[in-house]
Amino acid sequence: MKEFWTSLISLLGVLTSLLKILQVVFPPELWFAAFKFLNRALNYFSSYCYCDITQIDGVNTNELYNAVHLYLSSFVSASASRLSLTRTINSSATTFGLSNDGYINDVFDGVAVQWEHAPGRPLPDEKRSFTLRIRKRDKDLILDSYLDYIMNKANNIRHKNQKRFIYTNSFGRLLDSRGQPWDSVPFKHPSTFDTLAMDSDMKRNIMEDLSNFTAGQAQQMGRAWKRRYLLYGLPGTGKSSTIAAMAKFLYYDIYVLELTQLRSKSELLNLLRKTSSKSIIVIEDIDCLVNLSNRSKVPQAATPQSYYESGAPDAPCGGEDGNNTTITFWELLNFPDGLWSCCGSERIFVYTTNHPEKLDPALLESSRMDMQICVS
Repeated sequence: MKEFWTSLISLLGVLTSLLKILQVVFPPELWFAAFKFLNRALNYFSSYCYCDITQIDGVNTNELYNAVHLYLSSFVSASASRLSLTRTINSSATTFGLSNDGYINDVFDGVAVQWEHAPGRPLPDEKRSFTLRIRKRDKDLILDSYLDYIMNKANNIRHKNQKRFIYTNSFGRLLDSRGQPWDSVPFKHPSTFDTLAMDSDMKRNIMEDLSNFTAGQAQQMGRAWKRRYLLYGLPGTGKSSTIAAMAKFLYYDIYVLELTQLRSKSELLNLLRKTSSKSIIVIEDIDCLVNLSNRSKVPQAATPQSYYESGAPDAPCGGEDGNNTTITFWELLNFPDGLWSCCGSERIFVYTTNHPEKLDPALLESSRMDMQICVS
């Protein structure tokens, strides 16, 4: 055994001496060309290919790099053996990431891939980047679908990490000081489906319906991507808490539409057009907006009364200030189905009432309300 190690050391010494002689005989350019040729030969016969995603592309930030960072951070803590931990000021959340030169495996559609994080070094040509290693036979699938999947997942993560707000239309004016028709405050309602006092089967049905809605099933059928719910029950039974739980479950903002502040149909359209996608639009106490139970008493040829018209038999509750408007409740109800429904997507309309018996049966049809929820 001793003779073997002695021979091995001698052989290494001879190779080292030979390498030094070759470095003196051959110029550096030739060595560089030889190594480059060897690297290309190895890559040609290798079954893998590598894709580099740098943080900076010229002078612009590479959005794909940020998306990959968010995507890997969502599950890296459970699978990587070496992590990079960060926490921003005034935040209680810890962000996980790949450490320098760390790597992690992922599977997409049955295809295994590997991500490696390369740190940026203080050299002009070296930047922070992710390297994706994939098999050459899977290249088309990964580059066409996997990267799009990562971008969508990153957008969802950003949406969940954003602060939630509750909006109401600006009181007494069309636009606020910033030129926006909505006033907002941070949404910090404590209610969730876990704390909501409701029948467990009803809660499960609501959450399943919301999950199916966010999956885009209605959009795939070629219809406007919206959903309408009717919450009814006595005052104080939890209608507002149910709306808050829905918003927290979906990570949606809430828009409370104060119809008594509107004076024309154009104001209503402007408000609804300025609501963001992934939001819940709340219209409270619809039984006070118009007396739908008397709708059948109005002649069919008559012009429909507005929901806020002084002296009209269908005047709303608390509408004694006498302002006139051209908006009808049925125009409000039909807005999600009209041409304006294309202005925004993934929006939920929630109507509440304390007296469902006052509503016109036509309002309760499945074509008008997708789901009716009794809160008791």
